Amino acid sequence: MFLAQSGSLLQQIVFPIFLIWFVGLTLVLIRNDIEIIWKIATFFVFVFYFFQFFPELKEAYERLSRSYPSEILSWLYGIPRAIYFFLLFLWPIAVIRMYYTASPVLANMTARTLVAATLAYWIFFLVYYQFTGQIDEFFKTKFIDWITIVPTGK
Repeated sequence: MFLAQSGSLLQQIVFPIFLIWFVGLTLVLIRNDIEIIWKIATFFVFVFYFFQFFPELKEAYERLSRSYPSEILSWLYGIPRAIYFFLLFLWPIAVIRMYYTASPVLANMTARTLVAATLAYWIFFLVYYQFTGQIDEFFKTKFIDWITIVPTGK
């Protein structure tokens, strides 16, 4: 559980990460050309992490049940922060991998993809930084109103 207690960012985005992971795992399990051993291995890796992060997932589900609009808004603010840290860890690994790859096509494609993803992230960040007030106001008013389900009486 030491990794699960690494801060509020992980607690903020653990539910959407596992939701995306579950969808991806389901797609892998129904794909025909993947060997059964790798399907079983990916399933058990998912189960391992699920049980490791179960308290955080349970807490995230309870927050989602209590107030889903504010929880979804929290996800929207947490995921870009997570992408920033993901790029921070991915770049050193990718450049070493680009050096050691035997295929110049793969090395160039990796560099092109990472540069494009990083530039897109930084453009997104600069736009957000420039228009923070307006974007926050939109998310806290119009977006919350848009995703809030108002019960109607019959």
